[in-house]
Amino acid sequence: MAEQPLVSIITPSYNQAAFIEATIQSVLEQDYPNIEYLVIDGGSTDGTLDILRRYEGRLRWVSEPDQGQADAINKGMRAATGQILGWLNSDDLYVPGAVRTVVDVFTQQPEAMFVYGDAIAIDEQDKNYGIRIHVHQTNAEELVQIGDPIVQPASFWRAEVWQTCGELDLSLRYTLDYEYWMRVAKRYPMTYIPVVLAKERLYADAKTFKGAIERVDELEAVAQRHGGTGIARHFSGEGAAAYANRGVSRLIRGQWKSARGDFARARALQPDSKRFILFFGVSTVFGSKAIARARLFQNDWRQSRKQDVSLPAQNTEESHSNS
Repeated sequence: MAEQPLVSIITPSYNQAAFIEATIQSVLEQDYPNIEYLVIDGGSTDGTLDILRRYEGRLRWVSEPDQGQADAINKGMRAATGQILGWLNSDDLYVPGAVRTVVDVFTQQPEAMFVYGDAIAIDEQDKNYGIRIHVHQTNAEELVQIGDPIVQPASFWRAEVWQTCGELDLSLRYTLDYEYWMRVAKRYPMTYIPVVLAKERLYADAKTFKGAIERVDELEAVAQRHGGTGIARHFSGEGAAAYANRGVSRLIRGQWKSARGDFARARALQPDSKRFILFFGVSTVFGSKAIARARLFQNDWRQSRKQDVSLPAQNTEESHSNS
């Protein structure tokens, strides 16, 4: 029988009782038999611990105050003993067969060190908005200059990668995965497989959609840390919209000088016009919490459009075969 390497999965958690049980089940119901599952909780008070207790014996968990998500993941990785590693946030899910698929890739491609695949976008109610349309093969230069085409829950790597590239940066709140990908890509090839491995939950209260300018500044800082001249192109529209929105708010309050500074900063980011209009328009009309919903609908629309574009070619082929 072929070797079945141990796969260690880490779930960082803090007050995610609404979602964490589904996350746990998506790991424990994998058809791959050799999984080590660790949940590192930051001291939840919302019923999360009651859920974790129900799964004792099937996973290992700890609940104690920590310094945030990066700290929790680092703790879990230090305790992990697997040859293949990954983390799954407490609001995301693996699809059935994901771990076995990844193990097969690592087994069949000994040179592969970091493997990532596709992910489906879902909302708070688990509604499906299609496969994330931005995922593709990437490298270090693209990550720094253009953007991040890796969906975090659909990524796995060998233990050697973690040992070589180091732990997550505790100073980062919004870009801890993105910055880690940059470090990895400088040392190892990134192996993309066009297979759905996970479901990524996009919703207004998710950390990604609450950061606004703080997140934008962090995106720019990590890109510059790794040799970029500024914020990656893919994030420029989002960044400019965040600064423009704050500028409008300051203008309304009569803070003219501060408002001018925000508008100048928005222009300096040289945003992609379409993305700027999307982010600025949605947040201005519906509020910042609507950004997550807009992204879901955008993903759904682009996925449908992608399928529609491919339809005529299929029909043409069929008509030729029937003639």
